[in-house]
Amino acid sequence: MKLTNVSKQILGVMLGYSIAMLITALAVGDWAASWQGFLTIQDSPSQLTIDYFKLGTVGGTFLNTGLVGLACVLLCWVSRGPLNGLTLMAYFLTVGFSFFGINVLNIWPIFLGTWIFARVTRQRFGTQVNFAMFATALAPFVSEALCRYPVFDALPGEVVLEVLLALILGFVAGFFLPVLCKYGPNIHKGYTLYNAASMAGFLGIFLYAMMFKAIGIEAPTNTDIGQSHLVAVNNFAILADLAMIAAGFVMNGKSFKGYKQIITATGYSCDFTDKTNVGLTIINVGIFGLFSSAYYHIAGANFTGPTVGCMVCLLAIAPMGAHILNVLPIMIGYAIAAAFGDFTLSTQAIVVGFCFAGAMAPISGRFGSLSGVIAGLIHACIVTTVVTFHGGFCLYNGGFTAAVTVITLLPILDYFFEPQDKLRLLPKRKKAS
Repeated sequence: MKLTNVSKQILGVMLGYSIAMLITALAVGDWAASWQGFLTIQDSPSQLTIDYFKLGTVGGTFLNTGLVGLACVLLCWVSRGPLNGLTLMAYFLTVGFSFFGINVLNIWPIFLGTWIFARVTRQRFGTQVNFAMFATALAPFVSEALCRYPVFDALPGEVVLEVLLALILGFVAGFFLPVLCKYGPNIHKGYTLYNAASMAGFLGIFLYAMMFKAIGIEAPTNTDIGQSHLVAVNNFAILADLAMIAAGFVMNGKSFKGYKQIITATGYSCDFTDKTNVGLTIINVGIFGLFSSAYYHIAGANFTGPTVGCMVCLLAIAPMGAHILNVLPIMIGYAIAAAFGDFTLSTQAIVVGFCFAGAMAPISGRFGSLSGVIAGLIHACIVTTVVTFHGGFCLYNGGFTAAVTVITLLPILDYFFEPQDKLRLLPKRKKAS
């Protein structure tokens, strides 16, 4: 199947971003140390939140993210499926979590699982490629089987059993997530942009229980966070965001015309590549990236692997409805929660959690900014609790928390207020029937 112009543009953006990460890998450290760090990342567990900067050096981490990005580009190019804003979301999430959870090794059993799903259901793999990338949310299960799972210790054929379990876990994630994602909107009604996160969370709970809790194995915990690497992160993030703004400007006919249409959207049921064009979408991604970088600076976050991963993950929601105006209320909700809670905005778990809280942008977009503030406050308070359900093996913990928040808050909002298709400060009360 021949790629459309839109698909070619999206593929070009993904390719350019991947190359930028590889260039950064060459620029930030000794090549031999970076290569050794890259190999260490492949051969280590990847449960939340293992800092790849500390585990495998900054250069080794950027090498890992760049190669994972190229793998996603290759997958999309070979499958020849239609690419859209959802593809950009899947790509940015996958490369974002390649800073602390995904690596070049643990993605392939999952991709294989989705390919088998497409074959079994007699669908073109190109129509399922987005789900293949989303399913990498469960990649830590694959690394756990390969690198640390204690059940096979001292058994004959230990390595064979570990590889077999890794393939099975990858198959389960890649095969079943496309099915589950089709039912996700029935649960959250489209008010969280990370539909795959809600379903990955449920599947992660199931796998975690089967691998650890049900058979009485103590699950490992990880809080291995290294030092801040402000210069390397800043240079990469700012230059990449500016490059996207410049590229989008050129693709949009050397103009910002039409950007108002993006920042006035509610974010509900929205793909900016379809609603506007790829150029304006990439401009929004770049501006949103600078905005999120400013947030992390103001919050005083340490610029570790998970932090820069979150900054990339935040870009994922920009093509699908998020922008500065509908995410700002959620940021304010986080700030209020930090003012009264037993944590700060710079707490690593809160930094990681916020990257997914922005997925609730349609709440503030359709029900008013005040509703977004409340959603952000609730999300900040429960995000560190939800992780215990899946043991940190689902990378989309914050997205799953967003789904839990929406499922709880939406019925209340919908009962008392009228959703509007324009940005509002306050919810609009329903008229008595």
